[in-house]
Amino acid sequence: MAVDRPICVLLGALGGQGGGVLADWLVEAAHHAGYPAQATSTPGVAQRTGATTYYFELFPEKNPPMDPVFTLFPATGDLDIMAALEPTEAGRALERGFVTETTTVITGLDRVYSTAEKMAAGDGTIDDNPMMDTLEKATKSLIRLDVNSLAGDTASRINSVMFGAIVGSGILPLEDEDGRSAIREKGVAVDSNLTGYDLGLETARSGGS
Repeated sequence: MAVDRPICVLLGALGGQGGGVLADWLVEAAHHAGYPAQATSTPGVAQRTGATTYYFELFPEKNPPMDPVFTLFPATGDLDIMAALEPTEAGRALERGFVTETTTVITGLDRVYSTAEKMAAGDGTIDDNPMMDTLEKATKSLIRLDVNSLAGDTASRINSVMFGAIVGSGILPLEDEDGRSAIREKGVAVDSNLTGYDLGLETARSGGS
């Protein structure tokens, strides 16, 4: 069967969570595996140190007869994966119509509180359980990543665990070693990021958390 569309991945992250590094890893892993790929980013406003979305497309055919045409922004109904490094970002993608019954959502569970939550007198935190329940009903599959519990005493961060979970979901045509090669090539905290990556692989394949 001829391939007629790329595999589309939207990443939602906050400043300091390593979303840019994650996008770079995905592109490098795709190229290591021999697939055309592209990533773009859209910086957000100063909300919880700046919410930024990264958009990644991989054309799942090696050496296609013509160069694939990639887009710069996601479109409603096109996402195969929505990966949120903070759970509210998954809710934001759902609200904007990006998450549908064909989308697998992979989300971290550790909250970074919004400005409105921080400004409230007393406990202004919002219960995210209704949002998670809605995500589970609206998506093809929901994979939760409890990074603090997974990482334990290691120095692993959410972006490396998320990278492993994206590869481990099996939606992208990438082998485990493609991801490890990308981390080594990038050269950022290689040992701890490899540990996080392997945790993410295992967690996605076991269904999450």
